[in-house]
Amino acid sequence: MAKITHDRRFAGHPALVTGGTSGIGEQIVRRLAKEGAHVAFCGLDDEGGQALEQHLCEDGGVARYIRADVRSDAEMAQLVAQTVAQFGGLSLAVNCAGISHLPLRLADIDPAIWRDVMATNADGVFYAMRHEIPAILSHEGTNGSGAIVNIASILGAKGSPWIAAYGASKHAVIGMTLSAARDYATMGLRINAVSPGPVDTPMLQRALLDIGDDHTKYAGGFPPSGPGRPDDVASAVLFLLSREAAYINGANLLVDGATAAI
Repeated sequence: MAKITHDRRFAGHPALVTGGTSGIGEQIVRRLAKEGAHVAFCGLDDEGGQALEQHLCEDGGVARYIRADVRSDAEMAQLVAQTVAQFGGLSLAVNCAGISHLPLRLADIDPAIWRDVMATNADGVFYAMRHEIPAILSHEGTNGSGAIVNIASILGAKGSPWIAAYGASKHAVIGMTLSAARDYATMGLRINAVSPGPVDTPMLQRALLDIGDDHTKYAGGFPPSGPGRPDDVASAVLFLLSREAAYINGANLLVDGATAAI
């Protein structure tokens, strides 16, 4: 049997990644560019975003950093429009932007914290998909290979203490993913979710600092092998974007090292 190679499986495909300047999102941008996609990515860290763009382009990739806030429908519309103008269309999208919050029981969560988490994690995915979907459906080069992956969480499928706002927002992401998959299943567009467990990112490091020595406040727990790497999640995302996953639609893929099985 011939060896399967993924070196250029996304060659020339225009792609968009939200939250692409750090952690899992950054690794997804790196992998897409390495595998030939033309990648636009957004965030609010201009220095980090511009440095990543420069590095990828100097390495032979095609990448463009665009400052955009996922909490704004208007900015998501502009982000998609700029991506289409830059790369001639859109066929792949990954919605990765997200934030967490301090460990708090539900009644202790300030409404401003709740609103910010929901605005980023849930509204942000809705606003992004609202503009990504028509752009993908109208792109002639997609030819039935359009795909969106939304980054959810293992906390989006169960209840966990101390993190109600984050958990609720990720439940919303999974719900939107499943509904949208049915909405567009006959139009050549697949929409799936990936739910990571603990992954060694700046967000995880902040969470561990927030809980100090009280590991009972770390929602979800840790797998036997310890936290995963951003590339573990990126590999799953790129699989779902690829033609290898052509019959996978409306799925929520856990990438958690058996955390949810404990």
